[in-house]
Amino acid sequence: MMKRRLLTMAAGTCVMLMLAIAVSAPVFAAPPQIIEITVNDHNPEQTGPAQVIAYWAQKANELGQGRIKVTVHHGGKFLLGHEEYTGTQKGVVDASYYVLDRRDGLLLNTVMQLPFMGWPDQEKAGQIYVQLMKKFPQVRGEFKGVMPYVFSMMPPTHIHNNKRVVKTPADLKGLTIHSAEHMLVQALEASAATAVQLDITDMHPALVRGIIDGVVNHFPVLFVFNVLELVPFHTIFGKGGVNMTQMGIIWNEKKWNSYPPDVKKILTDAAHFYTEKFYEMDYGMQAMTVKFCKDKNHTFTELTPQEIKVWYDLVKKPIHDRWIAEAAAKGLPGKAVYDEALKLIQKQK
Repeated sequence: MMKRRLLTMAAGTCVMLMLAIAVSAPVFAAPPQIIEITVNDHNPEQTGPAQVIAYWAQKANELGQGRIKVTVHHGGKFLLGHEEYTGTQKGVVDASYYVLDRRDGLLLNTVMQLPFMGWPDQEKAGQIYVQLMKKFPQVRGEFKGVMPYVFSMMPPTHIHNNKRVVKTPADLKGLTIHSAEHMLVQALEASAATAVQLDITDMHPALVRGIIDGVVNHFPVLFVFNVLELVPFHTIFGKGGVNMTQMGIIWNEKKWNSYPPDVKKILTDAAHFYTEKFYEMDYGMQAMTVKFCKDKNHTFTELTPQEIKVWYDLVKKPIHDRWIAEAAAKGLPGKAVYDEALKLIQKQK
């Protein structure tokens, strides 16, 4: 009897000891899930913009310390350039490199693309864009189903031709000038030029064949398409050029909203890597391409603010006022956004 009681007590002691060990043993939490992020880039992998977004992805991954894995697919693997907005919107990818396009319903956002506004340099113009987006929720609100994560301003466009010096709109008389942007085609039509809108890949053959006499675009893209050596006359419209276009990263809104707070913070903290690298790359490319032209003894005509205003006055009614009226017809505060943009431009001077 005594033996049985001792065995029972021993068994109870073992059970209690095991429970004590179980309670005191450390509980290891499961490691947080790695968030996989797929980003589409329409640019070929070897190009400058592709290298910029690859750098941003690398820095974001380093900042995340294993919490996120951002993978960029170059060359339009999932989406071509004109598909990136709607494709990201539909969730084909999580995010995309994107050149802002009015055809995606972004009318107010194209205030940054209006010609001859006298924009300051790229970085300051980018700051103005951010200020406009903060002050006018309708600007941010035009993005439907996607989130504008980060944007930079592409290089300023200028007029380049193979015939003569151009200082005034009248100097374009008799010249056929190409632009890939509809708004710039309108600006050319308001001048004495014959304006044509071709695919960007058609610039070189059209110049060689004499179909066009010049183009409106920025130096780096003309260099990439072997056009610079064919247009020895360059009209420079200040640091802001004829106009500039926004380029950056957009995110599928539902996907972004699904991320835990720590992941959103990692990505938000990583945004500056994109803009810093973009301008570093872009300024270097612009300096190299301008030097290329000067080494070939090209003619540069740099317009003063007063000379640029002549071009502004030319397009104010047919382009700027029409843009304001179109915004008003849609119930958008185009006039207020436009006036604020001009005010911020003046503050930068």
